[in-house]
Amino acid sequence: MEKVRIGFVGTGFMGQCAHLINYSQLDECRVTAIAEVRPQLGEAVGARYGVEKVYRSHTEMLANEELDGIVASQPFWRHGVLLPDLFEAGVPVFTEKPLSCSVEAGEGILAALQRSSGRHFLGYHKRSDPASLFAREEIQRLQESGELGAMRYVRILMPAGDFIASGGSHCIRTDEPPPEGARDPLPADMDEATQGDYSSFVNYYIHQVNLMRYLLGEDYRVSYADPSGVVLAVQSDNGMAGTIEMSPYRTSIDWQEEALIAFERGYIKLELPAPLA
Repeated sequence: MEKVRIGFVGTGFMGQCAHLINYSQLDECRVTAIAEVRPQLGEAVGARYGVEKVYRSHTEMLANEELDGIVASQPFWRHGVLLPDLFEAGVPVFTEKPLSCSVEAGEGILAALQRSSGRHFLGYHKRSDPASLFAREEIQRLQESGELGAMRYVRILMPAGDFIASGGSHCIRTDEPPPEGARDPLPADMDEATQGDYSSFVNYYIHQVNLMRYLLGEDYRVSYADPSGVVLAVQSDNGMAGTIEMSPYRTSIDWQEEALIAFERGYIKLELPAPLA
């Protein structure tokens, strides 16, 4: 069986530590090309992972390579600028979460995708964690059996902490300055302070926003947002309550992300590992 040919756009910290190190170990695929604007970094990363083709831009890579998929680990505020070019390759494209920095940029990304024959995958990996998958199966089993009564509540706790957990020790770094590059416009209906708060929220807690939907098994709406930024209360389409607690405390040497799924006569507790552990 031929291996899936993967091209990487960006090999910074997350590109290397969250993605490239894993793709390079899969028997089913082969990383055949890298696009990295920092030449020294691109060459060093390519040498470590045995990637012979290293380009200075994604356009150069796309013009010269036959790829089956693209991994573009980029800041989310560059997605609207970058993704339309990648979609034109007509192959699946994987990016980090969240989709974009504004509704307008997100709509532009969706329109570009619909004009292409490509597919876009967002890295909401919390729902694919083995523990999350098992928890969801148990939720469905308990809902069907009724042995613990009705499902009533989902609480997600996400304190800030050591999300790296030594998972970045192998990262290659150079003295080259990080690229500036073009970025998407920020939301026009927000002042500078609100834009900053919004960007922090969607960058840090969008995983939990997505995990809530997965554990509930249905869509939900926000019923209350604490002005201090600690608690977000939600209600599902069928009336179930939920809360997301956003760093009510911080840890320095641990990761304590967890979820509680409550039934009338019992509960499921889900504990998740540090993202880069």
